[in-house]
Amino acid sequence: MLKTRRNSPLLPCAAFAIVFGLGTAGHAVADQAIVVAATAPGLTIGQVIDDGAAVRMPEGSNALFLFSSGRTVTVKGPYEGPLDRLSSGKEAQGRLSGLFGAERFAQNELGAARNLGTPRTRSADELSAIDASVPGVWCVRAGHVPAIQRPADPAFNPAVLKPAAGKATTVSWAGASATQPWPPALPLDDGAEIQVRSRDQSQSHNLVMRIVKDSDDPGVLAVGLVKAGCRRQADAVLTAIGEATVPLDLYLSSERGLYPTYRAGEAVRLVLQTNRDAHLYCYLRRRADLIPIFPSPDSGGSQVKGSMPLTFPGDRMPLPLSASEPGSDSEVRCFAADRDLAADLPSGIQAFKPLGADAIAKLEATLDGLRQTRLVVTQIVLRVK
Repeated sequence: MLKTRRNSPLLPCAAFAIVFGLGTAGHAVADQAIVVAATAPGLTIGQVIDDGAAVRMPEGSNALFLFSSGRTVTVKGPYEGPLDRLSSGKEAQGRLSGLFGAERFAQNELGAARNLGTPRTRSADELSAIDASVPGVWCVRAGHVPAIQRPADPAFNPAVLKPAAGKATTVSWAGASATQPWPPALPLDDGAEIQVRSRDQSQSHNLVMRIVKDSDDPGVLAVGLVKAGCRRQADAVLTAIGEATVPLDLYLSSERGLYPTYRAGEAVRLVLQTNRDAHLYCYLRRRADLIPIFPSPDSGGSQVKGSMPLTFPGDRMPLPLSASEPGSDSEVRCFAADRDLAADLPSGIQAFKPLGADAIAKLEATLDGLRQTRLVVTQIVLRVK
């Protein structure tokens, strides 16, 4: 099992971002940041942070930034300020002065992004196929014939594709084939618009084709996709980069920070965020009881979307949380895994029902016995005065 275990009462967690210069060679332009993966609430995959814009990272989070020079900078929260001046590797003045040279910043040289390794899903330099049933901007590598996939909406199988100038082409999918080459009769010029009509002609929308530089460097490809407006394809590349670059991580905090103190009966509000899609499990420990609180029948399962904040209580965990009596601290412990652990966890678990005095030991033994699983564990102590 590939596991990260942190035994401090309040587990630091991570936010990850990748930053690229989006300018044209030969011109003095500002760097912009693209978020690849994040546990810091407010940072989402594919988000572009303009040069000079302030970024706020709470305590317990950290961020990895990659600049066009190939330099990486890891920033540990708490941090609030702009990301400019970091790409040069020079010590920043004013707003960032005094932070370099300390543990809060670590600088490294990153090799070409093509050396990131093999992610668990797709290759980081692989461009996802065009789905004609989804309107908007789609990108194509210069000099390559793109693939067009079986439509997510079956109403568009077959689909009728008609360029602004030229004849319509009908594309259909038969058998088990998921993709096919782009029809040669349809244009692939940068900015070309193609109307798509459904099988019964009742639905129609447009695709806008954009040409991006052909590169096997995932960083260059991601930048080109973001600049061209191909958000869906960019997100897929950024996700693959994140999976190949940073480990699974989980952020857990409260509305009062990492070290909250409450009065008896006060409401407790927690926020969680993973840096990639994962399966999440949370327990509340009070005295000798261990109470499962996530997932529950209202959660829609254990899977959570990466770089998206989750609140307790909230839509997926509606049970109100409150501080216990004075002198009786509680603890919320969560763990995220890269696969569904329902079959591995102790049987008979029911949400909001105490598991018994020996539940913690049994749960620890289960987690320690997992194999071929990426796992991260975090906890927060709710102190009552």
